[in-house]
Amino acid sequence: MPLNVMVLQSERGAADQAALELTGAGHVVLRCHEPGAPAFPCRGVEDQSSCPLRSHAVDVALVVRSRPRSQPAPQEDGVRCALMHHVPLVVAGSAVLDPYDGYEARVLDRTTDVVGACEEVAAAELPRHSRVASEALRTTQIAHGARADARASVTRRGGSLLASVSGLDALAPRQRDAAVVRMLAKLRELDATARGIDVVLATPS
Repeated sequence: MPLNVMVLQSERGAADQAALELTGAGHVVLRCHEPGAPAFPCRGVEDQSSCPLRSHAVDVALVVRSRPRSQPAPQEDGVRCALMHHVPLVVAGSAVLDPYDGYEARVLDRTTDVVGACEEVAAAELPRHSRVASEALRTTQIAHGARADARASVTRRGGSLLASVSGLDALAPRQRDAAVVRMLAKLRELDATARGIDVVLATPS
């Protein structure tokens, strides 16, 4: 399935080749600024409905940095918005002086050949979501005197979350329901912008 990729750049033209690679692979490239436009205002300031994060379900954000710099460039303003919406971030460029260290899902030591990385990151587990969901499940297990070994693996596609849950076999049906409800509440608290949350329960062995 094609991805919606929000593409940002440290300076004009820096992401042109990456954008061509993505569209050539069948993916949709979304931009925060019109070609040749200044860094401010972005599309969303001029018309909120045209902001990529409002008009599309963004699967991954890609920022192309043509040279090392310790601070985000003005044209990279959409990175902040993507992170606030919990969209996984790929940084294409040198990791030296990377201001997004600790926030990106992948760093490439190049500014081209980005398609594979974007596809892998978009399909990968969301670590923070998975941790929050798993902790919610285990809290319910502990409350019912069960072994706290449940786990949730959370991914995102099409703007919605998918939580694959395992380890609830020891709980009674009503207790399992309570654990899932608690997990859903914690995920919604963490990620209020998700379009929906689906749950898949592992079949008891």
